[in-house]
Amino acid sequence: MRTFIILILSCASVCAADTDVRVITSATTNAESATVTTTDVYTRSGQTNLVRQTQTKAGTLRVCAHWFYRDGARLGTYVMTPDSSAFVPEAGSRYSVSLEFSPSKDVRYASIGTNDGFILEAFTCTNGIFYPDDVSRIREANAAFEEVTGKSRNK
Repeated sequence: MRTFIILILSCASVCAADTDVRVITSATTNAESATVTTTDVYTRSGQTNLVRQTQTKAGTLRVCAHWFYRDGARLGTYVMTPDSSAFVPEAGSRYSVSLEFSPSKDVRYASIGTNDGFILEAFTCTNGIFYPDDVSRIREANAAFEEVTGKSRNK
């Protein structure tokens, strides 16, 4: 229950930070295995961009999976357990998914972009948990990219 409350409170801050982002959270309990599975579906402007499913047992994380989406298509999956993590991109996508790592090799950021380098969607990662980024931060990153490269999204 404590985990569920923490997830709800953390999601509230995401919704408050960017009015385009919405999250729907559901939780199920499996009495037989004594696990709780929480699913968070994030949307921006009505389109799903991230689905996160976390499974805990006795308040301890067992597995956390993130599925990244754009235009209704799954682009990649990031799975984390207490012992390891993995990222698996989907083949044949017209978008790219990039991960940024900290000096300690922890994932700290993910972005979905066009093949010419513009960011369409971005996610901040804290302790292996991704959250949609503010639209203002995405706009700032794209403006900086335009300035450095001379490219324009409007061309």
